[in-house]
Amino acid sequence: MKVVIAGESPFVEQMGQLCTQAGHDTVLYLVEDFTSALHSGFSMPDAAGVDVAIELHNESAAAKEELLVALGAFIPPDALLLTSALATSTTQAAAWVPKPNRVVGFGVVPPLRKDSGMIELAAGLDTAESSLEKAEKFVNGLGYETAVVADGPGLVRARTICCLINEAASALLEGVATPADIDQAMKLGTNYPYGPLEWGDYLGLDTVLGVMNGLFSEWGEDRYRPSPLLKRMVLAGRYGRKSGQGFFKYGD
Repeated sequence: MKVVIAGESPFVEQMGQLCTQAGHDTVLYLVEDFTSALHSGFSMPDAAGVDVAIELHNESAAAKEELLVALGAFIPPDALLLTSALATSTTQAAAWVPKPNRVVGFGVVPPLRKDSGMIELAAGLDTAESSLEKAEKFVNGLGYETAVVADGPGLVRARTICCLINEAASALLEGVATPADIDQAMKLGTNYPYGPLEWGDYLGLDTVLGVMNGLFSEWGEDRYRPSPLLKRMVLAGRYGRKSGQGFFKYGD
């Protein structure tokens, strides 16, 4: 199949590798390149004949809407549209594109490797059953199991992981322990593969903030309120690995 993927790092590159390994004709767009091109009269020639479009933007609802509107306008009307349901619900994302019945939400948490996990799927209020079936078949073809979960920002894994990262950021802000000690306590005490602050740096703190903002907007509960430290770090451009500095510093 022909697949177009647009979004942010590291999600785009890792999802692109999965699609390429599965034999799909895959085209990647990083969101910053895609949106800047749109303002320059970009026409997206790669959209012709697309079978599946994958949108992977998790930072802000406004930027996500712009990306989905563009994808919805460029891709064929019968193409399946998979949208990352981390910062917004599937229903909200589907409202921004023509034919919302073809939109299926999904959730992934890097690192993504072939034959090594599960991808969550979520139907919006207008998602057709046939679209959900296509999404399940496509994901299975990537070597992943699927779990159909209720619609809502963060779905299951990202919601849980980002809440842990947010709480760890609050603990750091309150002087409970150093970043290294917070991560060490969680890795040794809970057998997590990463410490929560290290995990946040890997995912991108802008992504974590996007998930927390989506959860707080959806539910309005204090447990989802983004940590002030998390917000400050994103404002300062300290996104984690992709910017060279987050809770930890990274070399070239």
